[in-house]
Amino acid sequence: MANRPIPARETLELQLVSLISERLLETPPGFDAGSDLYEHGLDSMAIMQLLVLLEEEYGVALPESALTRKNFGSVRQLATLLGDPAAQAA
Repeated sequence: MANRPIPARETLELQLVSLISERLLETPPGFDAGSDLYEHGLDSMAIMQLLVLLEEEYGVALPESALTRKNFGSVRQLATLLGDPAAQAA
């Protein structure tokens, strides 16, 4: 599914957990929106892959200023970023 609109936060979190678990990182049972992405293997290469997935799935291209450790710390933080139009326009 390409370029689907950004859904409500809870739905977005669930979609991102699935996307990351199925296509990006090997996650253990119990991985959820609050899990630390860096502890589960998120590194610079995985961030680049995640950016491509976000663009494919939601048509979102995040600005360089949004690429912070805090914004990519968990699915919940990433969902907050994706739900903020001002962050995408920066």
